[in-house]
Amino acid sequence: MIVVRRIYTPRPGGGGLTQLLIELQGATIEAGFPSLAIFRKVLGPHGTMITEQQWPSITVYDESRDRVRQTKSITGIFSRIYPVLASTHVTEIYEEID
Repeated sequence: MIVVRRIYTPRPGGGGLTQLLIELQGATIEAGFPSLAIFRKVLGPHGTMITEQQWPSITVYDESRDRVRQTKSITGIFSRIYPVLASTHVTEIYEEID
C-alpha cells in the first residue's frame, strides 16, 4: 500500500481552499477513486491544507493518472484551487513497510 500526500499552501488572501478540497473529496469518491482524508496544518505556514489518499500500489496509482486528468468534475475543481495557491501543490508518496 502507498499513501499519496498533497500539501496545499494558499497565497495570502487566498480563501476558500478548505471548501474546494471538500468538493474535491466528494468528486473523487463519485468518480470511483480512493477517498481523500483532509487535514489542516496546525503549525507552519498559515492556512496550509493536506490531503492523503491510500492506493494499493504505486502501479495502480500511476495507471490512474490519465483517468483523473480526464475526469471533468475533478479537473474543474483543480482549476479553481490553483488560483488560491501560493505555488503548485507538493505531492509526496509514502510506501507502507510490511
